[in-house]
Amino acid sequence: MILRRKNEPDPVRRYSTSGQLRRIDSGIESSVRSYADKPAHVIDARIRELRCEWSVERYLQLNAAAVGLTTAALAVTRDRRWGWLTCTALGFFLLHAIDGFDPPLPLLRQRGIRSRAEIDREIYALKALRGDFDDVKPLEDSSEGEKIESALRAVNVQAETR
Repeated sequence: MILRRKNEPDPVRRYSTSGQLRRIDSGIESSVRSYADKPAHVIDARIRELRCEWSVERYLQLNAAAVGLTTAALAVTRDRRWGWLTCTALGFFLLHAIDGFDPPLPLLRQRGIRSRAEIDREIYALKALRGDFDDVKPLEDSSEGEKIESALRAVNVQAETR
Protein backbone atom coordinates (compact mmCIF):
# COMPACT_ATOMS: atom_id res chain seq x y z
CA MET A 1 0.00 0.00 0.00
CA ILE A 2 1.37 3.41 -0.94
CA LEU A 3 1.09 6.02 1.75
CA ARG A 4 1.64 9.69 1.16
CA ARG A 5 4.29 10.98 3.55
CA LYS A 6 3.73 14.71 3.76
CA ASN A 7 6.93 15.41 5.67
CA GLU A 8 9.19 13.60 3.18
CA PRO A 9 11.20 16.15 1.15
CA ASP A 10 11.87 13.75 -1.76
CA PRO A 11 8.64 13.71 -3.82
CA VAL A 12 9.28 10.17 -5.12
CA ARG A 13 9.80 8.79 -1.60
CA ARG A 14 6.47 10.34 -0.56
CA TYR A 15 4.65 7.80 -2.70
CA SER A 16 6.81 4.74 -1.99
CA THR A 17 5.87 1.92 0.33
CA SER A 18 7.76 1.38 3.56
CA GLY A 19 9.12 -1.89 2.15
CA GLN A 20 10.40 -0.17 -0.99
CA LEU A 21 12.08 2.52 1.10
CA ARG A 22 13.71 -0.06 3.38
CA ARG A 23 14.94 -2.07 0.39
CA ILE A 24 16.41 1.00 -1.33
CA ASP A 25 18.01 2.38 1.84
CA SER A 26 19.52 -0.99 2.76
CA GLY A 27 20.86 -1.27 -0.80
CA ILE A 28 22.56 2.10 -0.43
CA GLU A 29 23.95 1.07 2.95
CA SER A 30 25.32 -2.26 1.70
CA SER A 31 26.85 -0.58 -1.34
CA VAL A 32 28.61 2.02 0.79
CA ARG A 33 29.77 -0.69 3.23
CA SER A 34 31.25 -2.70 0.36
CA TYR A 35 33.32 0.31 -0.75
CA ALA A 36 34.53 1.25 2.76
CA ASP A 37 37.89 -0.46 2.36
CA LYS A 38 38.38 0.13 -1.37
CA PRO A 39 40.98 2.49 -2.86
CA ALA A 40 39.95 5.87 -4.27
CA HIS A 41 40.10 4.78 -7.94
CA VAL A 42 37.54 2.01 -7.30
CA ILE A 43 35.25 4.49 -5.53
CA ASP A 44 35.74 6.90 -8.47
CA ALA A 45 34.57 4.19 -10.88
CA ARG A 46 31.44 3.54 -8.79
CA ILE A 47 30.65 7.27 -8.62
CA ARG A 48 30.90 7.43 -12.44
CA GLU A 49 28.48 4.48 -12.68
CA LEU A 50 26.05 6.17 -10.32
CA ARG A 51 26.11 9.40 -12.35
CA CYS A 52 24.99 7.36 -15.38
CA GLU A 53 22.29 5.40 -13.50
CA TRP A 54 18.78 6.08 -14.77
CA SER A 55 16.54 7.58 -12.12
CA VAL A 56 12.77 7.40 -11.68
CA GLU A 57 12.57 10.96 -12.96
CA ARG A 58 14.42 10.03 -16.16
CA TYR A 59 12.13 7.06 -16.81
CA LEU A 60 9.08 9.29 -16.27
CA GLN A 61 10.50 11.91 -18.66
CA LEU A 62 11.06 9.23 -21.29
CA ASN A 63 7.56 7.85 -20.73
CA ALA A 64 5.86 11.26 -21.01
CA ALA A 65 7.94 12.23 -24.06
CA ALA A 66 7.26 8.94 -25.89
CA VAL A 67 3.52 8.95 -25.20
CA GLY A 68 3.25 12.68 -25.91
CA LEU A 69 5.12 12.56 -29.22
CA THR A 70 3.37 9.40 -30.40
CA THR A 71 -0.13 10.62 -29.61
CA ALA A 72 0.62 14.11 -30.95
CA ALA A 73 1.74 12.55 -34.23
CA LEU A 74 -1.42 10.43 -34.30
CA ALA A 75 -3.53 13.52 -33.58
CA VAL A 76 -1.95 15.36 -36.50
CA THR A 77 -2.01 12.49 -39.00
CA ARG A 78 -5.01 10.34 -38.01
CA ASP A 79 -7.60 11.67 -35.60
CA ARG A 80 -7.54 14.78 -33.44
CA ARG A 81 -8.97 12.85 -30.50
CA TRP A 82 -5.49 11.42 -29.95
CA GLY A 83 -4.57 14.89 -28.71
CA TRP A 84 -6.48 14.18 -25.51
CA LEU A 85 -4.11 11.33 -24.73
CA THR A 86 -1.20 13.72 -25.29
CA CYS A 87 -2.77 16.14 -22.84
CA THR A 88 -3.31 13.32 -20.35
CA ALA A 89 0.32 12.20 -20.52
CA LEU A 90 1.54 15.75 -20.07
CA GLY A 91 -0.94 16.27 -17.23
CA PHE A 92 0.43 13.22 -15.39
CA PHE A 93 3.95 14.54 -15.85
CA LEU A 94 2.85 17.94 -14.52
CA LEU A 95 1.30 16.20 -11.51
CA HIS A 96 4.63 14.47 -10.88
CA ALA A 97 6.50 17.77 -11.11
CA ILE A 98 4.16 19.44 -8.64
CA ASP A 99 3.34 16.66 -6.20
CA GLY A 100 5.66 13.72 -6.94
CA PHE A 101 3.09 11.17 -8.13
CA ASP A 102 2.84 9.66 -11.60
CA PRO A 103 0.87 6.47 -12.49
CA PRO A 104 4.01 4.46 -13.55
CA LEU A 105 5.76 5.38 -10.28
CA PRO A 106 4.62 2.35 -8.21
CA LEU A 107 5.79 -0.05 -10.94
CA LEU A 108 9.17 1.67 -11.26
CA ARG A 109 9.63 1.59 -7.47
CA GLN A 110 8.74 -2.13 -7.38
CA ARG A 111 11.53 -2.68 -9.90
CA GLY A 112 13.94 -0.91 -7.51
CA ILE A 113 14.44 2.20 -9.65
CA ARG A 114 15.77 4.97 -7.41
CA SER A 115 15.12 8.68 -7.42
CA ARG A 116 17.92 11.08 -8.35
CA ALA A 117 18.07 12.18 -4.70
CA GLU A 118 18.63 8.58 -3.56
CA ILE A 119 21.38 8.07 -6.12
CA ASP A 120 22.97 11.35 -5.01
CA ARG A 121 22.87 10.19 -1.37
CA GLU A 122 25.01 7.20 -2.31
CA ILE A 123 27.36 9.42 -4.31
CA TYR A 124 27.88 11.77 -1.35
CA ALA A 125 28.40 8.85 1.05
CA LEU A 126 31.08 7.47 -1.28
CA LYS A 127 32.67 10.90 -1.58
CA ALA A 128 32.79 11.09 2.22
CA LEU A 129 34.50 7.65 2.28
CA ARG A 130 36.96 8.85 -0.34
CA GLY A 131 37.82 11.79 1.91
CA ASP A 132 36.36 14.62 -0.16
CA PHE A 133 35.00 16.32 2.95
CA ASP A 134 38.04 15.91 5.19
CA ASP A 135 39.07 19.53 4.60
CA VAL A 136 35.80 20.94 5.96
CA LYS A 137 36.65 22.87 9.09
CA PRO A 138 34.79 22.09 12.31
CA LEU A 139 31.95 24.54 12.85
CA GLU A 140 32.98 25.79 16.26
CA ASP A 141 36.62 26.49 15.34
CA SER A 142 36.05 28.62 12.23
CA SER A 143 34.92 32.04 11.20
CA GLU A 144 31.84 32.30 8.99
CA GLY A 145 33.95 32.95 5.89
CA GLU A 146 36.19 29.93 6.55
CA LYS A 147 33.16 27.69 7.08
CA ILE A 148 31.65 28.81 3.79
CA GLU A 149 34.90 28.42 1.84
CA SER A 150 35.62 24.94 3.24
CA ALA A 151 32.04 23.79 2.55
CA LEU A 152 32.24 25.05 -1.05
CA ARG A 153 35.67 23.45 -1.55
CA ALA A 154 34.24 20.14 -0.29
CA VAL A 155 31.69 20.11 -3.11
CA ASN A 156 34.14 21.41 -5.76
CA VAL A 157 32.76 24.96 -6.00
CA GLN A 158 35.34 27.69 -6.40
CA ALA A 159 34.58 30.40 -3.86
CA GLU A 160 35.08 34.01 -4.83
CA THR A 161 37.67 35.75 -2.70
CA ARG A 162 36.51 39.00 -1.19
